[in-house]
Amino acid sequence: MKIQLLSDFLVLLFVFGLLIESYIDFRHKIILDEVLLFLVIAGLAYAGVCGGIWKKLFLGIFAGSGMLGLIFFFSKGGMGFGDVKFAGVLGIWTGFPGIFVTLYLAFLIGGAAALFLCLTHKATMKSRIPFGPCLSAGAFLSFFYSSRILDWYWSLF
Repeated sequence: MKIQLLSDFLVLLFVFGLLIESYIDFRHKIILDEVLLFLVIAGLAYAGVCGGIWKKLFLGIFAGSGMLGLIFFFSKGGMGFGDVKFAGVLGIWTGFPGIFVTLYLAFLIGGAAALFLCLTHKATMKSRIPFGPCLSAGAFLSFFYSSRILDWYWSLF
């Protein structure tokens, strides 16, 4: 019972951290390192409490930060380094292959939001749109539903 309560509390901290990062990135276009550190500590505690598979956790970190790191490098400023760090931290929570679901959903949500903003003339193709809220939404959905999403995806083949 105590383990379940601690696990649920850590998940609430995760959601709270996602909300904070989303709000700050949306308002100020910055990802706070302090909140990332908070999410790292809570994520490692969650993995320890829930008996997480450490290999999947570290693969999630490297896959998330590696994929967005490549985009950061090749986009020459199109994506901030905070998003790269944020993706690595989300890899702790969603693991491997959940980080791929997180990033896929984040890009899907981000693309839909950008299209909507362009169609409503609230943004242009040159506008800088914060990606943190999209990463947060993707991570939230992935954390709770990645196994179902992956099962659905593989059933298509």
